[in-house]
Amino acid sequence: MTTESDRNRWDRKYAAGEGPAHFRAKPFLTDHRRLFSGGRALDVACGFGGNALYLSSLGYRVDGVDMSGVALAQVQAEAARRGLQINLVQADLSRWWVRPACYDLILVFYYLNRDLMPRLAAALRPGGLLFQANRNKRFLAIRPDFAPDYLLQPGELRQIASSAGLEVVLYEEGAAGEAHNSRLIARRPPV
Repeated sequence: MTTESDRNRWDRKYAAGEGPAHFRAKPFLTDHRRLFSGGRALDVACGFGGNALYLSSLGYRVDGVDMSGVALAQVQAEAARRGLQINLVQADLSRWWVRPACYDLILVFYYLNRDLMPRLAAALRPGGLLFQANRNKRFLAIRPDFAPDYLLQPGELRQIASSAGLEVVLYEEGAAGEAHNSRLIARRPPV
């Protein structure tokens, strides 16, 4: 469960410019653009919204959700500057409700809530894709002080997606020399 102190901590980080890369899409997303089919997208824990901005520029109708009002205000200002439309929602993701069968593409980058996967799988339209990237336990070799509960076991992300009824399209660990990252593209099976 997210607490008010979590929200305040993230607001402070984003206000100081310490959040994830400002307004830039993740290469794992842009490198797989050929898989996109358009439609409606959801960026979970969107932070500064680089992925949401990128998808909006491609014509997607994008919803971005994050707990930090500071980050969302910055995304809104950048979207307006670029002439893009993004629907932004401030919410505690542990309690947030996502509509079923609503999205063609869902993104989750470096936010880990294992209980969220079944809801995200249900939120995909048949044939819709989920892109997710998280750090795994190998990250402790780099940052031994990092909270282990927020790290995946190697192979765990694939298992969570399969258990939620998704078909794994791509799964990789250690790509580009980053053994501490687990990356997944999964599809909700067509009807």
